Amino acid sequence: MKQLFRTFVIILPMFAAFNGFAQNKNLNTKSMKQDSSSVRILNEQVSVIDKITVPASAVAAFAEKSGYIRSILRQQPGFVNEEAFQQKGESGVLIVITIASWANQQYLDNAKNAVQAEMKKAKINMPEFMNQNGIVMERGIYYSIKD
Repeated sequence: MKQLFRTFVIILPMFAAFNGFAQNKNLNTKSMKQDSSSVRILNEQVSVIDKITVPASAVAAFAEKSGYIRSILRQQPGFVNEEAFQQKGESGVLIVITIASWANQQYLDNAKNAVQAEMKKAKINMPEFMNQNGIVMERGIYYSIKD
């Protein structure tokens, strides 16, 4: 069961990141695009950081899809690493923080396109799945700071 959660935790942000889906309660999409375009640096490492809230009833169903997507992501050029943190909330809700890092913005953009194409082939609609299962995500794209 721990391996199932580990697989789930690692892949969740990438499902959304590469399927073009984001539910962000703190930023509206238009301002986020404007802000990120003014600071977009193609030569710096970029990380996608998500906070995901998963109802207990949805964890197993979501984890079932993760192996397929994870195998695609790990093969993408420019993938650097991933970290995941989890805690159980009230009523068995799983709260997950994930960080997926890419060598630069161009690699992230290329991986997004590649994963979208693979998900379309496999007929996986993650935004719909997440919505149907009450999975909520807050997303941020961050660039590394060099001293």
